[in-house]
Amino acid sequence: MYGNVETALDKAWGPGEGCPLPDEDPYEPLDPSPSPGPPPKARPSPPGVALVTPRVAPVALVALVALLVTLLLALGTIGARRISALEAALEVEKAKEPPRPIASSSFLLYNQHHSGCVEASGSFLTVTACAPSSPAQLFQWLPGGRLRHLATGLCVGVSEATPGILVMLRPCRENSELQRWKCGQGALLALAATVAGTALHFNFGHEVRRRVVLYEGSGNWSRWLVYGTKRDVCSWANRPPCSKGWRYFRNSCYFFSQLEASWDNSQIFCSALGSQLLEVDDTKEKIHVQSHLQGPAWLGIRYRRQEGTWRRQNGTAVTPNTSWWHRDEPNPENCAAVRPDGLWADYPCETTRGWVCEGPP
Repeated sequence: MYGNVETALDKAWGPGEGCPLPDEDPYEPLDPSPSPGPPPKARPSPPGVALVTPRVAPVALVALVALLVTLLLALGTIGARRISALEAALEVEKAKEPPRPIASSSFLLYNQHHSGCVEASGSFLTVTACAPSSPAQLFQWLPGGRLRHLATGLCVGVSEATPGILVMLRPCRENSELQRWKCGQGALLALAATVAGTALHFNFGHEVRRRVVLYEGSGNWSRWLVYGTKRDVCSWANRPPCSKGWRYFRNSCYFFSQLEASWDNSQIFCSALGSQLLEVDDTKEKIHVQSHLQGPAWLGIRYRRQEGTWRRQNGTAVTPNTSWWHRDEPNPENCAAVRPDGLWADYPCETTRGWVCEGPP
C-alpha cells in the first residue's frame, strides 16, 4: 500500500537504531545537535487524514477566531436591529392618541334662578320642575363638548349661530361646530362658536313660548348647574358613567360577577347596588353580554308555573322575539341563565351560577 516507505523487514537496524524509549519523541532528537545518523523516516498518514503542520495550525486558529468574531458581529447587528425596531414600535404607540373617552354619567341641567330643569318636549327644550327619575330630563356629555339627550340619543344644537335661534335636539354629528358647548365663569353655558367674538349662551326665559334659545346676555337665565350640586354642567364632562368595575354599553352599566351564587342571592346582590339581574332586550345587547361572559350567568326572568309563562322582573312576558333559548330549552325549571354563546338555558334556582347586574349610569 505504501510502496515508497521502507519497513523494518526490509532493513537491518544499524548501530544506535531501534525502538525509541517511551519518553522520546521519534520525530525530534533529544540532542538539538545534528545527528550523525540518517534522519528518521516519516510515518505515513492514515488514509483520508491530512497532517497539519505547525505553521498551518496558527493560521487555522486565526481564521476560526475571525469567523467567530464575524458571527458575533452579525448577531449583534441583528439584535441591534430588533431592539431598534421595538423602540420604534414603542414610539409609535406613544405617539398614538389615547382612547377617546366614552359618554359621561347622566345629569339634569338646572337653572337656579328659575328653580327648574331642562326637559325635552319633542325636538324643543323647555324648563320645568326637576324630576330626577324622568328620562326626558337626563343629559350626558359626549367627547368634543357635545350634549346628548339620554332618552332620544339626539344632541343639543342649533341650525345656525344666531341670537334668538331655538336650541333643539338634532342627530349627533361629531364634527358639527353647532353642537359644541363650553362653560364660562359663573356657570355660563355657551355655544363654542362665537359671532364676532361675542358668546351666545344657552338661555331660557327670553322666548315667547318658553323654549331654550341662544342669547347674548350673561345673566342668571344663562347659568346652569348639575342638579343637586353647586357645580357647573361642564364639570360633569369627565365623570365616568359607571362605577369602577362596571362596563358601559348603550346608556346602561353592567357588572359581570366572577363568583357564583343562587338566583335569589344574585338578585339580592344586584338590588343592593341599585340595579337588577340582566335582561337581554335585543341582539346588540346579547352580543355585548356574551363577549364578556366566562360561564353561564343568571337572567332576571322567572318561570310562572301556574301560568306556564316566563316573565321579566317587571311582569312582562318573555316572547319568542325577545328570547334566545337553546334549541333543547327550556325544560321544567324555574330560573334561566345566559351562556357564553349567548343562548339561554334553564336551571334549578338553587344551583349556583355567575350573574350580571344591569343598571342605569
